Amino acid sequence: MPTAQPLRTGDPQRLGEYELSGRLGEGGQGAVFLGSRSGETYAVKLLHGPVGDERAAFLREVELAKHVARFCTAQVIDAGFDEGRPYIVSEYVDGPSLAREVALTGPRRGGALERLAVSTATAITAIHRAGIVHRDFKPQNVLLGSDGPRVIDFGLAKALDAAATVSGRGVGTPAYMAPEQITASAVTGKADVFSWGATMCFAANATAPFGQDSVAPVLHRILTASPELGLLEGRLRRLVESCLEKDARNRPGSRELLFELLGESDQLPAEVLGTPPPHILRLTPPLVPEPRTPPMAEPEATGVPGGYVLPGGTAGDDRPSGPVTASDPGQTPSPSASGSGGDGVRTVDSDDMGRRGWPRAAVAVSAALLVTAAVLSAVIVPTLNRDEPVSPVARPAPPAQSLPETSKPAAEKSSPAKPKETQEASKPPVDPTVPRPVTVPVPELVGLDRAKAIKAIKQAGLVAGPVTQADSPQKIGQVLSSKPASGVGVPKGSTVSLQVSAGLAVPSVVGLQRKAAESALTGAGLAVGTVTRACSDQPNGRVLGTQPQAGKRVAGGTAVALTVARKGAAVPSVVGRPQEDGRAALVAAGFTVRSQGQVVEDESRVGMILSQSVQPGTCAQRGVAIVIVVGLEGQSGSDPGEPSVTPTGPISGE
Repeated sequence: MPTAQPLRTGDPQRLGEYELSGRLGEGGQGAVFLGSRSGETYAVKLLHGPVGDERAAFLREVELAKHVARFCTAQVIDAGFDEGRPYIVSEYVDGPSLAREVALTGPRRGGALERLAVSTATAITAIHRAGIVHRDFKPQNVLLGSDGPRVIDFGLAKALDAAATVSGRGVGTPAYMAPEQITASAVTGKADVFSWGATMCFAANATAPFGQDSVAPVLHRILTASPELGLLEGRLRRLVESCLEKDARNRPGSRELLFELLGESDQLPAEVLGTPPPHILRLTPPLVPEPRTPPMAEPEATGVPGGYVLPGGTAGDDRPSGPVTASDPGQTPSPSASGSGGDGVRTVDSDDMGRRGWPRAAVAVSAALLVTAAVLSAVIVPTLNRDEPVSPVARPAPPAQSLPETSKPAAEKSSPAKPKETQEASKPPVDPTVPRPVTVPVPELVGLDRAKAIKAIKQAGLVAGPVTQADSPQKIGQVLSSKPASGVGVPKGSTVSLQVSAGLAVPSVVGLQRKAAESALTGAGLAVGTVTRACSDQPNGRVLGTQPQAGKRVAGGTAVALTVARKGAAVPSVVGRPQEDGRAALVAAGFTVRSQGQVVEDESRVGMILSQSVQPGTCAQRGVAIVIVVGLEGQSGSDPGEPSVTPTGPISGE
């Protein structure tokens, strides 16, 4: 909110328990004061008109407003009445309104616009959830606090209804009213959705989608014309367009609007909505697959040379299923003597298994190391382009041999063609011989004036394309956007088009009353300048002219001076002039003249007008009598202090 101004004559000093210390602003609904209670600061809004029989309904709505979620709204604290006029106390938000901020700094863009859209849609959803329809959502009712946007002035529908009935004015601001508010149809929360869409258009373009000139044309366009969405883009543009549908049934509700802004839930990845899917929980596969080696011969527990058995051997194999025992070399062992079972496979006891366990483990580990070394050699060695000669080994490597001597031969023996293929794949790609086009980034152009932007485009090796204009509060000729956008890489010599600010047109306010004209100027993104009063036959307070004149384009926030009518004709200054000249001037201005004489000692002042009853420059009603005092020469025999009065009727020659 802006800095509080001193209280004016007639402003209350206290409302209920709240002491008022200054004025924060005034609008069509009421005045807002800075109040305090127990050391806390509040915003206190006092409505202009009484609520009549709606006192109880107003208080009920305030109770509902107190339960509105306060993360995107100014919390409603209290309410009451002062001589029949309702007031409502809310949290004080120290920050400018969206209308003022856009007028001073320009439209919102990108993330700032999206954050504004989500925050205000959240506020509307919270207000509707409490059972309240705002009915006057507009840029002036969105305050930009230090912790984010806040929506204010909700919970006043009943009071505004009653005040509108008394004053004959409708509830809402014309440029942001929904069609059903204009036609006096049933108003639901979708009217706030329409106003939200219009407010987002203003935030993006610094102007309302149906204009903000005279009331009648604006209302007509809301009912019949398509909205001007301006610089809104993408998904937000489509969503705002749906919110500005003429038929409320075709608009989304506030909750649906918020969900659309956040994105549909079924478009979110499964890992956000529930348990992570299997592809996230799956373990990473090993870099080297587990080796699968053919059956290897296992040494017999007795350690007899040549005594080996193959695992899985059966009685039907052509190979012997068991070794010859050392106890009787010349004797063929019988099944009972060899300890074999009925299937012809030699069985060993637990002591035999214990004694032969370590050589089996050593063989398995060695085999795994050999396979790992083979894979690493096939990948790494060709990459390093080593052409060392290798000779295949015909004999099996013993388990206890060192790894470096056996890894490379095993790799070449297991896959002799793979290193060549891997080496081919590992070679760096050959650069193409066809020259690629030279690309350059589009320079930063937004914020520059038109001439500097075109110069920057040429210096970057690009070509300046067409230049279009758009309404904007930025300085006239300042670049708003470029296509392609700044930072995008494009081939050298490409064309870059620009969109520059055309400024804002001064609205036509001649013929309006002063307050209405000031509202029109601020609503158009301009400021109110000096106000000069001029005598006129027009009613008091009517605007006679502006400077700059209507239609002239200026930057946002430019002060527009007003000339306002004061009923009556200007009284000319006649003091110091000869009596006849002064009288003629007053008569020509439309006044009647009465003369009085006053003796003077200075002969040079004889016959001259010494004073006039109405101050020069004052606006007086035509036909009013103005008394002039004329200097007279002193006469003998008369009291010099006694003035001689001239006839008050018309003089000869009039």
